[in-house]
Amino acid sequence: MGFFSDDDNQEYDYKRLRSDLANDYGAMGATFLGGLGFVNMMETEDASNEELLRMARREGYNLNRYKK
Repeated sequence: MGFFSDDDNQEYDYKRLRSDLANDYGAMGATFLGGLGFVNMMETEDASNEELLRMARREGYNLNRYKK
């Protein structure tokens, strides 16, 4: 993406962020969102680092918790 993109920024623990997003989306899929939560969970598996950050911001995650 952009020159200052977070995509290659290794200051975040992307593995843990990906796992937490997938778990949260999976729980949403099992409760009130149904198929949409499941689709979001599957999207986290193939998401780039930048997409993970965007998803986490959208869900209101505190990204400081994922800084190395």
